Amino acid sequence: MEKRLAKLSELIVDTLFLLPFVGVKVRCVKEDLLEGKSLYYPSLMLTELIAVIIKEVKKLKIKEVPEDVIKGLSYITANVRLIPLDQTDISTVFQIINTGWNDIFDAILYSAYKSTGLPLLTMDKSFYDFLNAKGLETRGVILT
Repeated sequence: MEKRLAKLSELIVDTLFLLPFVGVKVRCVKEDLLEGKSLYYPSLMLTELIAVIIKEVKKLKIKEVPEDVIKGLSYITANVRLIPLDQTDISTVFQIINTGWNDIFDAILYSAYKSTGLPLLTMDKSFYDFLNAKGLETRGVILT
């Protein structure tokens, strides 16, 4: 996996890979894993990112979002290339959901992969296995 990643300059990343930018520690995500890469993230998934951030901040039992989190989110929106909705995305999302997957954000992530052709980095083995079981193309999906 790391050898394959080393050759790539552009990647679509799942939400977990953006969490360290806002100060949320994620097991199995090495800090230098994405160094030097152009990162892409579906714009429709910003809702999921914010929801995860809020959930993590609530665990801290504090009254405000820490400044580091706000700066990290600003860094993401300034440096990660947001992928806009494509004409084909709704069909791809529908196909995934209609064949039995329940997570709309995973379906959006996969649709961005399909519409851009950029490699997709995820830790979601169950989604990867689902895609394979349904005969969907996963050549460019990198499971960490």
